[in-house]
Amino acid sequence: MPRFHVQDTFAIQDKTTFVLAGFTIEGEVTAGMIVSIPFNGNVKMTAKIDRIEFVRRPDGDVVCLCLDCSVPDEVTLWEALNVRNRMIDISPVA
Repeated sequence: MPRFHVQDTFAIQDKTTFVLAGFTIEGEVTAGMIVSIPFNGNVKMTAKIDRIEFVRRPDGDVVCLCLDCSVPDEVTLWEALNVRNRMIDISPVA
């Protein structure tokens, strides 16, 4: 199962896309896979990765997992989750 370290998060394109920016720790992440953010043993938030973009920086490439949000309130929810500096699991579509 791929693992990803979220370094930063932000919204783009008039709050229709939420980005988890960071680095792949293990495995390969592709568009269509599912991001899982656990809160406790029984509750987690999931989202499908719409696309992956890369930002070139002098200290290395940053991987941007782009989540398509159908309404601005969804972006607001992702922002409230504050998933910066967290390790997350990514799974293939079932």
